[in-house]
Formats: sequence, C-alpha cells, structure tokens
Amino acid sequence: MSVDSLWQQVEQGQFAGVDGVAVHYAILRHPNERGAVALCTGRVETYLKYAELVAELYGAGFTLYLWDHRGQGLSGRMLDNPHIGHVRRFDDYIEDFHRFYQQHIAPAGHRYRALLGHSMGGAIATAYLQRYPEHFQAAALSAPMYGIRLPVAKAILQPLVSLLASLTPGRYVPGGHDYEPVRFEENELTGDAGRYQSFRALYEAQPQLQLGDPSLNWLKEALQQVDHLAVAEVTVPILVMQAGQDSIVDNAAQCAFCARQPQHQLIRYDGARHEILIEQDPIRSAAITASMQWWERHGAAAPSTVSTANQAAVAR
Repeated sequence: MSVDSLWQQVEQGQFAGVDGVAVHYAILRHPNERGAVALCTGRVETYLKYAELVAELYGAGFTLYLWDHRGQGLSGRMLDNPHIGHVRRFDDYIEDFHRFYQQHIAPAGHRYRALLGHSMGGAIATAYLQRYPEHFQAAALSAPMYGIRLPVAKAILQPLVSLLASLTPGRYVPGGHDYEPVRFEENELTGDAGRYQSFRALYEAQPQLQLGDPSLNWLKEALQQVDHLAVAEVTVPILVMQAGQDSIVDNAAQCAFCARQPQHQLIRYDGARHEILIEQDPIRSAAITASMQWWERHGAAAPSTVSTANQAAVAR
C-alpha cells in the first residue's frame, strides 16, 4: 500500500486547546496493533511531514496518534502574523497534549503506549512524562531540545530575552523573519536531498503550514523549560537519539540528562544532522529500528504477534 493510499484511512480532526486555540490531530488505527505510538513533533513542523514515517510504523503494527502544536502546522495561531512561532507558556504545549491524551488516546484502552518525539517535541514529551508517568511506558526522542545552541552565552542572553519578552512578547527574536525556504546545500537539518525537498514542497503546496522564526516569548519560555529539564527526574525510560552534526540543539545537555538517570540511554549518530527522522536511509533506518527495539524492551508486543500482511513494506 502506498503512503498516499494509507493516508486515506487517517482520521483527522481538531479539539480546543488552552484558551480555545484549535489543535489539529490525526489518528491511524491499526486493526491488529502491537501498541500505540504518539508522535510529538518539533518547532515549525506539522504531522503531515511525517507521512512516510507514519506508514512505516503502521506497517510495523502500531496505531499512530499525531497532532500539530498550537501556533504551527494546521493548528491555530495566537498572533496576527501567522509566521511568528509563538506560545504564551511552554506549559500550554503540555496541557494541549494532555487534552489530546484524555480525549483520544486514553479511551482507546491500548495495552501499550509509547512516545516518539523530535527536538522541541522531545522537550514537550519529557516534561509530559515527568508530569504523567503512568500514561506511556517508554519514549524514543530524536535530538530532544534539552538545550539550545545560542549565538551568545546563555547567561548573557537569557536575562535580556526575558526583559524584551516582558515588553513585546509577540515580536520576532532579533533578526527573525517570516518563512523563507533554504536551499538544500545550505540546510542544517538533513543530508537527504529527497526528503528535504519533499517537506519544502509540502510547505509550498500548503502555505498555511509555513512558519518563520520564534517570538521573544517563545524563546524566553523555551530557555526556562530547558533549565527545568536540566534537573528534572523522569522515571519513564527514554532513548535519546543524538545527531552528531547537530547545530540546533545542545548535545552536551542530552549527555548530561542521560548520565544522571541510568534508566535512560543515549545513541549517537555521528553523520546525522538535526532531523534524524528525515535523514539518509542508513541513519534514519537505524534510528527507527532502535526506537522499536527500545519499545519492545519496555513492553511492546513482539513483531511476530502482528499478522504478516500488516507488516508489508510501505512504498516510499
């Protein structure tokens, strides 16, 4: 079955997030599932970008839950300029996720529930697991935002950002601008030209998905959140998949997070740029395999319990 054909089976809708912001979601239910996976995407992203990954995980026997965070993708914006990546409180992301869980994931009664997150979505997922450890059995996180690569020292930048955000919270960070596609040769996200061009084409075809740089308040909230995660204790086992060539998030913060909590594990992919889940096949396939093995290690049903027909390869 092709990705496009499979996507016709996806249930899509929206719910009211914090302050009534419309949060769009998608669900792909597996008739003979090994478990359920909730995909928590990164900043700027939309779940539509992960159609290939969704098809692969469905082919491996999982039910999929996806949603677009407030202020991006298909979800509602909080500012007049829809390109500014804004949030009032980082906790709003977590509360939106909780509402989605309560309304759609919990009622389904899955025997096993896992999390898959990327970048900002990794930070949201980790904070969620700290708050609601009983909701998921394990998580695999691609380049989680446990720290942010900054142009100047955080000790200097953070108080300045907090001051500016208190005055003009919805303005772009200095130098910020509306969505502008970057040529593949200049991108910092992936070494896979085909996948990179595919997601750029998606954003051109659906301009409502386009998002520019973050607001001052988003950066203030994100910096406060990574400070929280630096000391957070999370009992749910997390697999951290680190991109060796990451220029977006701080790899040292990922190492520190795993080093102080033995239930977590870190795998480094030396040739990977920030977006491991749309990287070149050798890296990407290894990361997806590692994620599924991690979930199996922590309670997901083995592949042999899913019918062979449901494991058929999905055309890319």
